[in-house]
Amino acid sequence: MIVLTDLDGTLLDHYNYSAEPALATIRKLQRHRIPLIFNTSKTLAECEALSEKLGLSDPFIVENGSATYYPKRRFRTAPAGGTSYGAYWQVIAGLSYEDIRERLADIKPDYRMVALSDCSLGDICASTGLSMTAARRAQNRQFSEPLIWQDSDDALQRFRQALADKGLSTLRGGRFLHVLGDTDKGKALTAIKAVYSQTSATVVAIALGDGDNDIAMLQAADYPVLIRSPAHALPELVTTRPVTISDQTGPAGWADSIKGLLKKL
Repeated sequence: MIVLTDLDGTLLDHYNYSAEPALATIRKLQRHRIPLIFNTSKTLAECEALSEKLGLSDPFIVENGSATYYPKRRFRTAPAGGTSYGAYWQVIAGLSYEDIRERLADIKPDYRMVALSDCSLGDICASTGLSMTAARRAQNRQFSEPLIWQDSDDALQRFRQALADKGLSTLRGGRFLHVLGDTDKGKALTAIKAVYSQTSATVVAIALGDGDNDIAMLQAADYPVLIRSPAHALPELVTTRPVTISDQTGPAGWADSIKGLLKKL
């Protein structure tokens, strides 16, 4: 069994980014040797910091499926497509940040938006509630460009088509519209499940998320879990698998859902 989780609004509180209500359940997963894998829009720097804070040593998937990092202390050899990247094996599925910025440059002037990379750290802190240090980590992008969309829904449809013509896609997160290559959290789940399947006959994937950018991950999971949000409605899933919906929001709902599934499975 492996557990893949979104972070903001799921494992972390939507407003204060705390995982406190989920800590006891995280320790339970560790005691049972069940990997807890971040599958998030966050950056490598953000995931490293949170993984260390929570005492985790499992892989994590960054920037909406754009790259996966396997700790070398857990994985002695590189997974398929992996290259050495400091303390990790890095498997890249997306486009580079520079490539995305270059393709986006011709389109941006036609729409009202603000790129996260063009915001000051103070502006990022004000709009997200992050500390200055956390804002720096959030801005340290390698494979995606988060946008604050300020235009109409009709304009967004035209924007998405213009991006598709340049080989780019978008995913809507809890706070930002993310521009990235042709990848998503679902493809990343399928890939990491295949890696774990090399050493285990049966790998069951639980996935937890609260937003539209989690839909692909949830639909690819064996046991999808929707976490209620205080900020938006639940995303709509198309799946034949049983869907768990949390009673509580954020990390409290996360913990209850995991505990319930562990009793069943």
